[in-house]
Amino acid sequence: MKRKTIFLYLLYIIILLTIAMVGCKKYSETSKSSPSDEISQTETPETVPPNKFAQMYMDFAKALNDKDAEAASLLYAEDASLVPPNKPIVTGRENIKKYWQGAVDAGSTIVSISTLGSGEMGDLGQQFGTFKLSYPGPDGKMIVKKGKFVELLKRTADGKWISLYGNWNLDLSTSE
Repeated sequence: MKRKTIFLYLLYIIILLTIAMVGCKKYSETSKSSPSDEISQTETPETVPPNKFAQMYMDFAKALNDKDAEAASLLYAEDASLVPPNKPIVTGRENIKKYWQGAVDAGSTIVSISTLGSGEMGDLGQQFGTFKLSYPGPDGKMIVKKGKFVELLKRTADGKWISLYGNWNLDLSTSE
């Protein structure tokens, strides 16, 4: 009787894993983005790879490179949240603006954002990838940090994508 119970549990687990793998495969086939979907501070809309969220990331990189925290904050929903590495959660567009103003004042600039995957369901979207961030060190030399991000997005009434929730972290080899 004990063997039969163990066998049934194992069979149940195998069935669940199979369903999960099939679901993941279908999701990944519908949400694939090329690892080369990279948006840098120098690209124009004509040179950006086809990605539904590319314009938002181009606008974000441009805003930070232009040292415009206001423009960067407008790419977030009123009630959006940021989860920056080793910092408290930042909630609300006005607080997000203050956060990015602090980064701008420190000399931070987004160098590039690379998409590894994305998907959407109705007016919600998600995207994840990597980024490079640079800022001046104490000696004036630029320090480049690399990391990963995950973003939950929503489509506005005019069809633009804005961030609801952004989470990122630095790669261990580049953390301070």
